[in-house]
Amino acid sequence: MRNFRNTFRRFRLPPALLGLAAVLLIGVTLYAEDAPAPAPAASTQPSQEDAQATTKKLNAVDLFFKGGIFMYPLALCSILAVAIILERFLALRRSQVVPRQFIPGLKNVFRDIKEDRPAAIDYCRRNDSPIARMVAAGIKRLPRGFEAAEKAIEDAGGNEALKLRRNMRFLYALGSVATLLGLIGTISGMIVAFQASANAPAGNSKVQDLSEGIYVAMVNTFGGLAVAIVVTIFYYFFVGRIERLIGEINDTLVDFSDEYGFNAESEAELRATSTL
Repeated sequence: MRNFRNTFRRFRLPPALLGLAAVLLIGVTLYAEDAPAPAPAASTQPSQEDAQATTKKLNAVDLFFKGGIFMYPLALCSILAVAIILERFLALRRSQVVPRQFIPGLKNVFRDIKEDRPAAIDYCRRNDSPIARMVAAGIKRLPRGFEAAEKAIEDAGGNEALKLRRNMRFLYALGSVATLLGLIGTISGMIVAFQASANAPAGNSKVQDLSEGIYVAMVNTFGGLAVAIVVTIFYYFFVGRIERLIGEINDTLVDFSDEYGFNAESEAELRATSTL
């Protein structure tokens, strides 16, 4: 079981610092007010209306619809991410993986390793959890020796580790896909903005159309990075929780084996009285 925890220590690190810097830059760009509109050339003094004119801020809903078609798959990624995060929160609760009362209750039932095996296996089935399934696998193999029981616990632990990591790769993939969707949405919006600017008549309206198209296109980048950052934070949070649960399972099983004094003498007695 010592190699059991090594399964969870191979993860790739995304460029979180670069993503955070990009989010801050885009946030300032989206929500900063534009400078006052310049005064007409024929007027020597700017009017009060021109001096107070600023660009209207758009709320989140307006920005979503202005972001274009790529905002819809981004919204789907965010919905799937929320569903997986909620599912992982429920599945990785300590009470579901390593119940505190499981081992004390098992010790009350499993007093003799030769006579109480059926009662102990039945107790594990009635109190189903990852640690219960691992203990049950070991108890079933006890008549074949303690090495066989330990090997059965390790094999069951590998299966339980895979179950604990369920949907984790999908969650990580959602963060990567959200980043790429934001990027392609921005590139698509930039192409449309420059095309509209190139076809517009000469004058200030050309710069205005280009600026408006660019900031609307940046909404895709902002949305993609926002989803990716939240997903990445929860991904590594769950990775840490899984490692802690695995470590607690290992410690609990070691204490359990020491409690029953698994040694050569008791193993010989168990083999002699076993009918399997």
